[in-house]
Parts: sequence; structure tokens; C-alpha cells
Amino acid sequence: MTEGVRKGQSVWLALPVLGLLAGLCSIFALVVSLAEGCQEHAQAQWPEAMARVQTCGVDIYMQEPESYWIDCRISYLVGAEEIVTKVHSRITPAPRGVIWQYPAMQIGLMQEWVDAHPQGTPVPVHYDPANHKKAVLVPTDMPLGGPRTPGNLKLLGVAAGSCALLLAIARITRPSGGVLGAASR
Repeated sequence: MTEGVRKGQSVWLALPVLGLLAGLCSIFALVVSLAEGCQEHAQAQWPEAMARVQTCGVDIYMQEPESYWIDCRISYLVGAEEIVTKVHSRITPAPRGVIWQYPAMQIGLMQEWVDAHPQGTPVPVHYDPANHKKAVLVPTDMPLGGPRTPGNLKLLGVAAGSCALLLAIARITRPSGGVLGAASR
């Protein structure tokens, strides 16, 4: 078998493997999207309350690797009971810890949001009727806050599209049995 034929076979074998790997990623993204989508749908059905910000800041989430999040202490009334709890954003790495970031300047956007929500600022929340201390912000403008499902669905689309494209290319470029049989003699 010539060197060129062996290289061609290696490339062709890599395409279906990468396509199947992308397919597995699609399945994982689908499961995560469904689970988080169901959770977000249930949270959207929880009772709504108008909370007041007690404190809010861009705080270190973890030292190693250094990452940050918006962490807010809020209070709201459920009946006559005042509930004090926390809500927060997802985390973002420190700017010096990453080469690129989308959207850019995430820490700056987070700090702007915190500055716009000083003590006493009203924020709408949904609270868990079974555990009043568990609250989520109503769809929000908080950077890295709010529902994750739209981002999960984009990832699912990219993974599924990659899977389909790689498997289609593998099928189109599949060597025919006669060419490989003749080359191996």
C-alpha cells in the first residue's frame, strides 16, 4: 500500500470518528438542555415577589482558577415573613486568565450592573413555594444571569450540525471497495 493511500485511509477514518464524537456531544447537550429547560420552566411558575437589594457586588467565586460572579443579598416578603437570601450570576474567569472572552469585558459589565443596583433597589424574583429561601431572578438583564436554555440550544445546534456535516463528508469521501482492494495487492 502506498503512503498516499494510507494517509487517505487515516483521514477518512478520522471523519466518522469525529462525526460520532460530535454526535455524542449532541446527545449530552440535548440531555442538559432538557434538564435545565424543565427546571427553568418550573421556576418560571413559582410565585413572584418584589425583592429589595441589601448588598450586591462582583465577588471572587474561587481563588484557583480565579473567577468572579455577581453575588447579591436580597430580602422579600412572603405573607408576613421577611425572607433574606442570595441570588447570583454564573461565573466568569478573571480577565487575565483568558485570551478571549465572549462577550468581551465581562467583569466590567458585571460591575456596571452592580453599580446600577445599590441597596434598596427593587428586583423581581420567583421563590420556591416549598422553600421560600430559594429564589431566582425573573428573566433579567444581569450579565451571566437568567435562563441558560437559549445558550444550551445554540450549543446543541452546533454539535448536531457538526455531526451531520462530518458524517456526510465521511460518506461522500468514503473510498470505494475496488480502489482499496486494488491498492492493497
